[in-house]
Amino acid sequence: MTPAKFQNMKKIFTRLHNLLRISLVGMLTTVIIQPSSAQSSSGSAFDNSYIFWGSPAAYLNYQAKIAYPLIDQMLQANPPATEINPQRHLALTTLDLFLHDAEYQKREAFYSFIDSRLYRAICSLDEEKMSSGVEIYKFYNCGFVLKSAKTTIAIDIVQGGTSYKPCVHDSIIYELVNHCDALLITNNEAGHANKKVASIFINSGKKVYAPEGVLTNIDGINYVGEDGEQTVELGGMTLHVLPVQNGKKTNNIYIMDFSGSIVAHTGGQTGNDDLAWIDQVHNKYKIDVLLTKSQNTDLESILAGIKPGMAITMGENEMVSAVDKRESYWTTQKRLQDLDKLSIPNIVMVWGERFHLGDNNSSNSSAKAEKKIIDGVLYIMRNGNTYTTSGMKVN
Repeated sequence: MTPAKFQNMKKIFTRLHNLLRISLVGMLTTVIIQPSSAQSSSGSAFDNSYIFWGSPAAYLNYQAKIAYPLIDQMLQANPPATEINPQRHLALTTLDLFLHDAEYQKREAFYSFIDSRLYRAICSLDEEKMSSGVEIYKFYNCGFVLKSAKTTIAIDIVQGGTSYKPCVHDSIIYELVNHCDALLITNNEAGHANKKVASIFINSGKKVYAPEGVLTNIDGINYVGEDGEQTVELGGMTLHVLPVQNGKKTNNIYIMDFSGSIVAHTGGQTGNDDLAWIDQVHNKYKIDVLLTKSQNTDLESILAGIKPGMAITMGENEMVSAVDKRESYWTTQKRLQDLDKLSIPNIVMVWGERFHLGDNNSSNSSAKAEKKIIDGVLYIMRNGNTYTTSGMKVN
């Protein structure tokens, strides 16, 4: 081989060697990096679940999905009481933050939250065996269910929500109707009266009572209170109907006597002309628990006039209201703190929660009063006054 050919072969070999080295380095790099890359890819898939850049809606949905169950757990661990501990206070305030979301109807976590709490309440209606007192369940908006040993009464049950989706699922309403003996409706506003709910009660053979003019487009409603105060015997409960005003419309205050334990529901009462009359209610009825709207501008006058043994507020976080008009739990608490001078214990409840009104809570209980038969009629003697068993003061 000539020197010239040798030099050419050397150059070719050198080039091949360099190419081979580059290829080997590339292959080796691929081999070395591949496991790391695979691990990184796996890690990225995991981490990407929590990266919401460019998708704020996805972030808010996921945040609600995480937070609602935690709020629910804290509320269950700290049930309703007249004295709110820091843990419950934090849970209520945190819940306010999520419920004051203008696009709540797009957050599925909200519906899961309210469904689970109301289903739990219905299960409790099944399990709770009453021998005395009244179990008070708070449902959506101004809705309550009162259960005694003899009867179960629903008040102002509505579904709420928007055309997008109701806040209270149909299945919950059907289950609730199966557990109740009657539905009371206080007035014709959408936050208190619901055609679908009333129809389900009526079609199930249950009684529905309401003021004149409420849901006139359906048959089967028993209209009460149009001729003034009225008393209706309803199974194991005596119902006193007190007609007042909701703006220019009629609103019934219902006073329910469960054989000694007396609960009243004010509905949407807002008429100033009623205040002078309400101021005398405590002289006629001894109310153990008053269910009333905290955002009523006349709240102090109503509590001072009725003088209940305890107040439970309603109407907080009505989700169909605009955010600025959506009564929060923290504003309710502030308002009640301003009324401390009335010395009336009060409780703020969340949907699905319950409070037991036992005989030991009731000043109408025979255990706290002397029973006396006069002319063959049973009366209750208390603090030097004489009352009927329904709580009416007599001379």
